Amino acid sequence: MHEVKSIQDLLSQIRRGEILLPEFQRGYVWTRDQVRGLTRSLYRRHPSGHFLIWRTYKPSLARGGQASADGHSLMLLDGQQRLTTLYVLFEGKAPPFYEGESLFFDLYFNVQTEEFRFWQKTLMHNNPAWIGVYEFLSEGLNDLVQRLDELDEVIRQNLGRLSQLDKIRNYTYTVDQVSGDEFTVEEVVDIFNRVNKAGTPLTKADLALAHVCSIWPEARAEMRTFQSEMADYDFGVDFNFLVRCLAGVATGSIMLEGSFLKTPAPKLQAAWKEMQAAFEHLVNVLRHDAFIDALKDLPSNYGLVPMTIYLARQGGSFPTGAIKKRFIRWFYLAGLWARYSGAAETKLQQDVALVSGRDPDPTHELEQAILRERGRLTLEASDLVGAGITSAVARFSYVLARAREARDWFTGIRLYDKAVGKRNGLESHHIFPRAVLYKAGFDPSADTKVVNELGNRAFLTRKANRKIAAAPPSKYLPDVEENQPGALKAQCVPMDRELWQTESYLDFLADRRRQLALAMNEFIASWAPEDGDDDRDEATVRRRMAAGESDTLEFKSSLRWDRKESRVNKVLEKVVLKALTGFLNGKQGGTLLIGVDDDGKAVGLAGDYESLKKNDRDGFELHLGQLIARDLGESVSSFLTVTFHAIDGEDVCQVSVEPCDHPVYAQEGQIAVFYLRTGNATRLLPVNEVVKYVQHRWGKAT
Repeated sequence: MHEVKSIQDLLSQIRRGEILLPEFQRGYVWTRDQVRGLTRSLYRRHPSGHFLIWRTYKPSLARGGQASADGHSLMLLDGQQRLTTLYVLFEGKAPPFYEGESLFFDLYFNVQTEEFRFWQKTLMHNNPAWIGVYEFLSEGLNDLVQRLDELDEVIRQNLGRLSQLDKIRNYTYTVDQVSGDEFTVEEVVDIFNRVNKAGTPLTKADLALAHVCSIWPEARAEMRTFQSEMADYDFGVDFNFLVRCLAGVATGSIMLEGSFLKTPAPKLQAAWKEMQAAFEHLVNVLRHDAFIDALKDLPSNYGLVPMTIYLARQGGSFPTGAIKKRFIRWFYLAGLWARYSGAAETKLQQDVALVSGRDPDPTHELEQAILRERGRLTLEASDLVGAGITSAVARFSYVLARAREARDWFTGIRLYDKAVGKRNGLESHHIFPRAVLYKAGFDPSADTKVVNELGNRAFLTRKANRKIAAAPPSKYLPDVEENQPGALKAQCVPMDRELWQTESYLDFLADRRRQLALAMNEFIASWAPEDGDDDRDEATVRRRMAAGESDTLEFKSSLRWDRKESRVNKVLEKVVLKALTGFLNGKQGGTLLIGVDDDGKAVGLAGDYESLKKNDRDGFELHLGQLIARDLGESVSSFLTVTFHAIDGEDVCQVSVEPCDHPVYAQEGQIAVFYLRTGNATRLLPVNEVVKYVQHRWGKAT
């Protein structure tokens, strides 16, 4: 059935609490343009749709009021955005069922041009032609006419247009009604989905949440409460995030279809509890371990999804400290290299599949996905050229500054302390003020990027930023270094004072990019777990020794001590470097155990120790590092993690190798050669195979 109702009638029903909103409805999402467009259509008496109401006697969770005296409820299925807008226009406040981010109260009408616009002070202040729509509609034309003598001449001359605006309260809508007990909530949700396709586009998450609410009516309210709680900690993620995580925990997939739509309510409720605990733990880890205090510190929220799902499936926390560190490292890399910038849903699903599997530490595969896409994991100075303050690398530079215990240059406040008062809030400061650079000849239009890029930005309190004003760095940086020693280095500011001169700005930028890139790479490398971080390391080494050599595991009985001849044999060093090169060039990386014989027995490093100037683990690691830097290059060190273990009374050195982000050639005399781990062996590739492999593996020529 259907009936015709005026806007005035519909608003009266809302005020009486008769028109409610089912919980499966999403919140208010209209923009200013949509609000203005609807008001213009009403003023011109153009068609603007209809309303669909579900009249039900069945109990159903709703927003906005209670069931009427005769026991039925009027649930608004189609028209929430319009009806909310109308309520705001006439009442100047949100309707009882309102939920959303923003409402717009400052719409104005020009009585001379019949134009609708939102408040613009320069255009409307002291201009009698512009009147507030709410102010006029709340008073009404009749009351306005009664005080005609008080009105401006412009208003009196245009009463006809005001009359037309006033009449929108009598604008009528057709209200279709779905009624009767024959409709289940699921059927009504289906009607809702199909009808709303013609209005504001619904996201998959909107529709998925509508489905969840149809079988678990309290879902939206619980999510809204959790969202509010997390917002108090500056991690107020949206419904889309929560629904994706819920799906991932319940089904192992973030695709909001198929198995998710068949998941029963009890399983969803159990998954929701696991997900809440997991996300709360993750927020604590980010705030206390990873120097991230808020969502605004992140280039994207997507990286939180796999971590939340992983934690939920692990009982709400990371199994070990080492795994936690590796996940934080991956999280930084995913943000820096824009893992989810394109085809986000596909990549997210790939990563969720990895964290939902049986592997308790999927971080290696997660990093490999980034490496395959980007070709490398280490930043270069060129990556910072032109990077703005809202870029991913800039957000990470803020994390880096906090990790390096950066302080405000004038107040000494540490950047990760909770500052009190707006004047102590953080903002980005131009090290070389724009006014200084423009005065020196930089063009405000053509040189915007080079003036505003990350290399010229530092994080300070607002009070300090205003104190600097337009002083050149050569004037104020010496005082900063004297009064706050180390504060400049903490934010990677070049300390060569010649570079603080305005004429040296471009050289300053180049050096700071280099220092920032280096510091970021070192910081990320520091998240590779150290010896003792994982209490299962020894057990893991024993299992590997028992399993024998494979495509990702190799044994060497020593680094340089020839056991057969009881002497130093430097050829053995080349053999170790060959093995490391093979793993570095491979797609999986691997592990080299030194001090283990071919049978998987620990034989120790005593001979190696005795052959070195410093006869212990430190001396061994120092010598190994020197060999690697000499023959493989210093850049590969960030892909190697060296740890030591006491196995059956013998020292064993474990070198964990991550796949390198560039081809690695071993220097053998005057020749650079390319090794690759294949199966249980490391082989030397001929030149023609090297070219093909390098192009396939890294997408570039040798």
